[in-house]
Amino acid sequence: MSVDKLKPFHDPRVSLKSAILNGYTYGYLHALPPTGTPKRATVVLVHGFPDISFGWRYQIPYLAGLGLEVIAPDCLGYGRSDAPPTSSITAYTYKRIATDIASLCAQLGIQNIILGGHDWGGAIVYRVAQFQPQLVKAVFSICTPYELPRPAYLPLTQLVAKQVPNFAYQLHFVSGEVEEVTKSPLEIRQFLNSMYGARTITPDGSRGESAFDATGRVGLHLLPKMGKTKLLTDEEMDYYVHEYSRHGINGPLNWYRAREAMFLDDLDFFFDGPKTDPKDFEGKVHGIEQPTLFVFATRDTALQEWMSKNMEDRIPRLTRRTVQAGHWALWERPAECNEIIGNWIEKFLKGQGSSKL
Repeated sequence: MSVDKLKPFHDPRVSLKSAILNGYTYGYLHALPPTGTPKRATVVLVHGFPDISFGWRYQIPYLAGLGLEVIAPDCLGYGRSDAPPTSSITAYTYKRIATDIASLCAQLGIQNIILGGHDWGGAIVYRVAQFQPQLVKAVFSICTPYELPRPAYLPLTQLVAKQVPNFAYQLHFVSGEVEEVTKSPLEIRQFLNSMYGARTITPDGSRGESAFDATGRVGLHLLPKMGKTKLLTDEEMDYYVHEYSRHGINGPLNWYRAREAMFLDDLDFFFDGPKTDPKDFEGKVHGIEQPTLFVFATRDTALQEWMSKNMEDRIPRLTRRTVQAGHWALWERPAECNEIIGNWIEKFLKGQGSSKL
């Protein structure tokens, strides 16, 4: 089935806009419903790693066609947005982006939004819904399950060793080694191809090696041998390389380095700061009150099914759906993902008592 998608570089259906939000410049894509179609609601789409706002290229035209205004920002560190250095790690937190999204909506005169995310964006939208409940009326996350706020900080090394071995790759992401081998446009291209499922090119044409292992490291030595991903056209990859060449990989990887800063924000917001008695945390279950859609991708090696086991206990108004795809489900199964998202949004809007939010 053919699915409409945005063209890279110059697509008349979207505007490339920017805004200064709490001291940082954000770039974002902006799409409106077709001429003559009333706006029913605003959807804000948050991408993950290693992605940019253009990662929603299959979804933006579809959602606009449903009568929705669509806003897709480049998160801090990415594309046309500012990229604070690692020394400014507190810029890369859920609380920060929640405040920035609220500021953008205030500048645009938007009072209510439907908020969608993928990968890191999926983790972000849950927290934004909690930090800004008056703004966010519904939430959807592709691939990323909900994680409860933690009352005690667990360093990444311990988290991987004790609880989430499928996050071992993140230890490599925070090490600084990836930035060292992704400085040139060619190196960025090789890295992105590897993250988007490409394999090494072999002389005999046989199936090559993958450079990404969720339970280990990125095979940086394999990057010069990497072939092309099947998920992007050559022109789309050119666009990604162009956007990543603005700042490099450091800013995007800083999101993985900000875990402790995020924890401290959570501690203040959900638990009123640190406690001396562990019993002070008992009974504190902080879930999502808004209607929420979670789409699980069956072949995602990093975000696995067991991680979403108890989501119904934390999100009373949860809808689950499944797609037979890997981590890049939005690109692998765009028609199916669009139908799932669109049907859920239609149901939500009708549940508001009208077809307009």
